[in-house]
Amino acid sequence: MNDEKKKKVAAVIVTYNRRELLCECLNEVLRQTRPVDAVYIVDNASTDDTPEYLTKKGFIDKPLSPEGASEEEVKTLPLPPFPDKTIEIHYVRMHENTGGAGGFHEGVKRCRESGFDWVWIMDDDGIPAEDQLAELLDKSVKNNLLMVGPLVIDKNNEQVLTFRRADLNDIENSVDTLKAYAVNGIIYNCIFAFNGTLISMKVVEKIGNIKKEMFIWGDEKEYVLRAELNNIKTGTVITALHRHPARIASRAKVLFGFLGKVSVRTDPKAHIYYRNLGYQHGKYYSVKKKLKILIKYTLYFLINSRLDIKELIKFYRYYFDGATDRFLLPPKRK
Repeated sequence: MNDEKKKKVAAVIVTYNRRELLCECLNEVLRQTRPVDAVYIVDNASTDDTPEYLTKKGFIDKPLSPEGASEEEVKTLPLPPFPDKTIEIHYVRMHENTGGAGGFHEGVKRCRESGFDWVWIMDDDGIPAEDQLAELLDKSVKNNLLMVGPLVIDKNNEQVLTFRRADLNDIENSVDTLKAYAVNGIIYNCIFAFNGTLISMKVVEKIGNIKKEMFIWGDEKEYVLRAELNNIKTGTVITALHRHPARIASRAKVLFGFLGKVSVRTDPKAHIYYRNLGYQHGKYYSVKKKLKILIKYTLYFLINSRLDIKELIKFYRYYFDGATDRFLLPPKRK
């Protein structure tokens, strides 16, 4: 892998109705000390004026309509930190909202078809440090890793993690505490995926693309589980930082915490989360672990939610839809 640093890297940013955040993210991607070779903006049929805003900012030449098949426009721009370099901005306008999973799937597919060696993927609300790509690429090459990510830290507090692995129950939600797990600057088998994640195309060739049917919530975890199942080593580079808004999630104690916690959703998209949970468990978890999780959720709906049989039945239905790989894309957002 001695020549990996010389290979082509494309950034993929998935966006939906967050034009200002998108441009903030895009500006930082273009200011990397190790420049990307192209940027793919995958617009999930935003209903605000994202295309017009990008046109006004000079990133694209004209707005594209979400009607009909997906469209792509390419514009070549000078790269600010490198006066002698230019970069291609690929604006991909999806004809419907396919969620983060669908957007990343589309971006990775296009990058692979265009012959890029690495893909660097993120949501529109993340902000990579200016040396993030350089650090990720350097550590991946030196440690023979094909899938690495940065430390994802709270946008408003760089000492606090935005995400952490649920199985690291003994650590505080702090950057310094997690860093203690690093070996030569890498926390192995730990990655906060799709938030500035650098993936070699060798991974995509071996395990396939991101599962677009998952839409949101769990597609990143499923891809990591699939990679690990195929003996692909992953890791977090502690010298690479990615700022991201604080995570908003609800975790409820089961039997006052004696059986741990479960993640619960009560919004209209709860079925997506439970379905994707079922898919992950059905494909990658042991029977014993699946039964334990089902028992925890059953007790949650019966005890914490005071015999909410209706919601429990819904949970079972969505969970087993995922476990049996029966996916229906969620309805289009209006």
